Amino acid sequence: MTLSIIGRKALQVLVLGLVAWFAGPQSAVAQNLPEYKASAGMLKIGKDPERPDAEIFHVAYTLKGADPAKRPVTFAFNGGPGAASIYLHLAAIGPKTIVTAGDGSFPAVPARLEENPDSWIRFTDLVFIDPVDTGYSRMLPGPDGKPRDGKPYHGVAGDLDAIAGFIRQWLTANNRWGSPKGIAGESYGGQRVAALSRILAEQYAINLNWAVMLSPAFHLELSDPHYSLVAPMTLLPSQAAIAAHHGLSTIKNEPAAIKAVEDYAMTAYLAGLATQGRVSPEEQAAFYAKVGGLIGIEPALVANHRGRISEVVFAANLLGKTGQVIDTYDGTQASDNPTPEKKDELGAFDRSLNILSGVLLAPFTDYVRKDLGYVSDRPYIPLNLPVNMSWDRSAKLGGPDDLAIALAQNHDLKALVLHGYHDLNANYLMSRYVLEQTVRGADTRTRLFFGTYPGGHMFYLRKKSRAEMAADVRGFYEKAP
Repeated sequence: MTLSIIGRKALQVLVLGLVAWFAGPQSAVAQNLPEYKASAGMLKIGKDPERPDAEIFHVAYTLKGADPAKRPVTFAFNGGPGAASIYLHLAAIGPKTIVTAGDGSFPAVPARLEENPDSWIRFTDLVFIDPVDTGYSRMLPGPDGKPRDGKPYHGVAGDLDAIAGFIRQWLTANNRWGSPKGIAGESYGGQRVAALSRILAEQYAINLNWAVMLSPAFHLELSDPHYSLVAPMTLLPSQAAIAAHHGLSTIKNEPAAIKAVEDYAMTAYLAGLATQGRVSPEEQAAFYAKVGGLIGIEPALVANHRGRISEVVFAANLLGKTGQVIDTYDGTQASDNPTPEKKDELGAFDRSLNILSGVLLAPFTDYVRKDLGYVSDRPYIPLNLPVNMSWDRSAKLGGPDDLAIALAQNHDLKALVLHGYHDLNANYLMSRYVLEQTVRGADTRTRLFFGTYPGGHMFYLRKKSRAEMAADVRGFYEKAP
């Protein structure tokens, strides 16, 4: 992984103990975690704080004996929308994590917990937030005693208000207004981070110091996929990295080779897409053969899709000859294809969606009840698909412009964007491309950083990537702006 900064020192490597592709660092060495306090509970929120209409479940970890004026606090959440924070909490940055093989695969159930040597508790307090109707968070009863409808919070704008309101309430309840503050979000949570970086300052007078986005899915408005050049351009390097992992690409499975594909994607590949219909049949065939070789797909299929192989078509066909399908969240992971007859679609949700929640829920429930002493008869909802499907996306918030404005106006703010190379759903080059186009000021660019790691959407399921991420984020927090 190289953690880099864009700006006047373009793509300068930030010295944070960078390591080789396969070697990786050891997990935060063999040190015990610092002594911390863990608590779980509810905090009531509402557009009118004096008339709350919902309660947010959260788990907080705070370092014992720390000076609140110097000790950072970071508010963390996942995405979905409709996801609880259980994924970041128990698989990435919390003090406890599931026991895994460390190669990105899921452990057998029932999964067990162990101390997480790569927890961010080493350098920041952590507050994990479950948005309304995820986890144990729910609407409060109305005046008639009946449960309120959660719809006001099931949308871009209402959701942001809920999280911002929670952060304000928590800072007040815990006397932490004077602490340095950060937010961290994964996937759709990255869209939340981009929006909150601006909204917290503009509407809540909360100026952040750090904004961390893991595998972010920003709000973007791209043109029709039949004509778009940006989407296939940014996807190609991740497809090549996945194909190389499976030994099906013309490139080697190494960062330098993937960087070369980035360069090709932004030059000759773009030209090849744009000039279809203007070149000879021989030149067209050579273009499809080149693309097919890079991403491990037959040139005839590449030609059928006019050089644009979507995430789904790629996942369904890369290992089609073996009867397997790759996970679009982590293309290094494969399983038997339950619908091999479908060549242009996936017949079931990705395994990451269907299985990971169940892997995490059992140990989480025991941990919260037995270790944290929080007991509830409510079902804990890791991923609320009905909420996801009905999400109101009409508010155009959480795009690269929001983060750019926040960075330009808040000179104390730094932003870090982290991705896995092998993620098809939120590919790393898309984030890099749109932010390089949007964050333009010279000073602002010096406070925008990127990191890319082996692995997929949840690249932290690889122990080496998780350890490297923890070291890099710690350096990001501790280095002066």
